[in-house]
Amino acid sequence: MRDGGGRAVAGLPVPMPSVRHDERRPLSPAATLIGPARALEAVLAPGPGPGRPPGLPRPAPGTRRAMKWQQVQEGPSAVYVVVLDQGEDAVAELTAFARERSLGASQVTAVGAFSQAVVGWFDRQAKDYRHIPVREQCEVLSLIGDIAVADDGPTPHLHAVLGLSDGSTRGGHLLSGRVWPTLEVVVRDSPAELAKIHRPDIGLALIDPG
Repeated sequence: MRDGGGRAVAGLPVPMPSVRHDERRPLSPAATLIGPARALEAVLAPGPGPGRPPGLPRPAPGTRRAMKWQQVQEGPSAVYVVVLDQGEDAVAELTAFARERSLGASQVTAVGAFSQAVVGWFDRQAKDYRHIPVREQCEVLSLIGDIAVADDGPTPHLHAVLGLSDGSTRGGHLLSGRVWPTLEVVVRDSPAELAKIHRPDIGLALIDPG
């Protein structure tokens, strides 16, 4: 630190600039949902992304903007519009939203784009998804799915068709998708609750309507 004359005083720590309380943002509930994020990082080799618009600051590690959503229809059959920002993981954020709102039987549709993604094809013999990485900017031509209650809470089941730069497509079960620049999601809830029951013979948790 410095004395009254502006001279540095040896041996004393330099005070850090103060941070206002409103600048400290809590971790997203999605930060605890490491499955989709790990799927993306494990399959996609690190490389330069599409970049950020000039003047847009990069969020500090461990922080995020609040998820943007609006309820556009009231009543027992509520309808929500959720808008995800660049860099957010679609699967993790929608899982967090479903659990925050305690959604039990919902339909999901979305359009937008990803900078990179991982879709899956279910291998019946292995009882697991084969990862299909998409390592380029892609259009979300179709994203549909549902939300039902699994053992660990409301869980989305999402399928996507992604359009590539040459006009070809990749599609499958959406394991992870890094949003860029936006993903516009419509969630239509119902007053019912659907349960997902794990089927060891198949290797998946499936909706049990009974």
